[in-house]
Amino acid sequence: MKRFLFLSLSIFFSLLLVFYLSSRVLAFFKPYLPFTNYLLGIDRPTSYLILLGNDAEMRANGGFAGSYAKLTLSTKRLEFLNPRVLEFFLKTRIPKPTITFEFQDIYVPNGQIAGLFVKPPEPIQQAFGHGTWELANADWEPDFPSSAKTIRWFLEKGREINPDILAILNLSTIKKVLAVVGSFPVPEHSATLTPDNLYLFLQGKAELNFFPGSTQKKDALTAVGSALVKKIKSLSFIQKLRIAQILYTDIIDQNIMIHSTNLSFQSLLKQKKLAGVFQSEAFDTYSMIETNLGANKANAFITRQTNHVISSVAEKSPSTTIHHSVTIQFQNSSIEANPNPPLHYGGNYIAYLRLYIPENAQNISLSRTPSDYRELTSENYDLKSAYGLTEIGFWHTTLAGGESTITLSYTLPNQANYSLAILKQHGLVSSPQTIDLFGQPLATNLTQSFYYP
Repeated sequence: MKRFLFLSLSIFFSLLLVFYLSSRVLAFFKPYLPFTNYLLGIDRPTSYLILLGNDAEMRANGGFAGSYAKLTLSTKRLEFLNPRVLEFFLKTRIPKPTITFEFQDIYVPNGQIAGLFVKPPEPIQQAFGHGTWELANADWEPDFPSSAKTIRWFLEKGREINPDILAILNLSTIKKVLAVVGSFPVPEHSATLTPDNLYLFLQGKAELNFFPGSTQKKDALTAVGSALVKKIKSLSFIQKLRIAQILYTDIIDQNIMIHSTNLSFQSLLKQKKLAGVFQSEAFDTYSMIETNLGANKANAFITRQTNHVISSVAEKSPSTTIHHSVTIQFQNSSIEANPNPPLHYGGNYIAYLRLYIPENAQNISLSRTPSDYRELTSENYDLKSAYGLTEIGFWHTTLAGGESTITLSYTLPNQANYSLAILKQHGLVSSPQTIDLFGQPLATNLTQSFYYP
């Protein structure tokens, strides 16, 4: 009797979970149904170019994309989800597309842009000294539509397609999917991949014994991608639904970035706050954008904690001002100062940081420790207006095995209806923040942008 009761309860809660996940995922996709033809390539094939970002090396909107996948969808029937289930919920017939895909090394189109000079952002020039801007470092602006425009330009100049949909998919998302998929064999390399060894396997293929013109990275990605798709096809409906839930969550959290050439679809993305638009969103808007320019994977070893203290300060005059103090602490657990492939890919965290604060901020003060770091003054940080905000840009290093701290403060004119926005960096999974807001303690891991009230 107990066994029967347990079995009945297990079936009941499994069905409840399926219904819950299905309803959430389908409710999310419902506004996009008018774009079914476009997204699934019903009227004509739809091209997708997915930059595969390694968020162990952060750039403005995700990880450094050393490779990418090209997908083309043309209409047949839906591949990964049961169309009958979708039709039941959505009351519309969902076709099943045919998917063709291939992988490519970012340096193939990058190398096609011979003789073309494009002045790079100064930090990119300082870091790599190439004298010109390149596709590999095109993800620079924290506003994804702006970066997407630059990436598309470089793709075309590199004799690559300008896709209908451009996306960034990070390694952290792929690892979460693999946690559902489990291990799978890659016969071409006599390997069995898991969430734990995927990174070292692919990194080894990308860096070890690599030479100009080598296809080993592309070949390895193709073999892994084909094996992964084969394994996903064999999963149960519930497992596929869990993968859909992971992708849904990372789109909502802006860990997966999407940009479309279809103006109506792009407008819907902006309306749903999924386009990665970067702008002032409150009276007091703050954000930090980290760009790893140390040519290593130090972000895999970085933890950070940011503390905000926001208070009213009386001045000599009857009016008061709002004082916002920010303390950012970095810790680098890397065991070596430089990469040591294939054993270690971390190192010193050499980052170009951009802090964004309100455009009308006054009395800006910036300092850092350890004390032997070069003092931050107006001579060695850049201050300019960008996206309706004030941008403060500077180099900052956190040594392997070490810690560092940055302290920022500024004042704002007093306002009765104070509002605060702490904007998440796209693709950075989390960045813990504590906030003392006029004596009220608040906290967020910043998996999504934080707003008050």
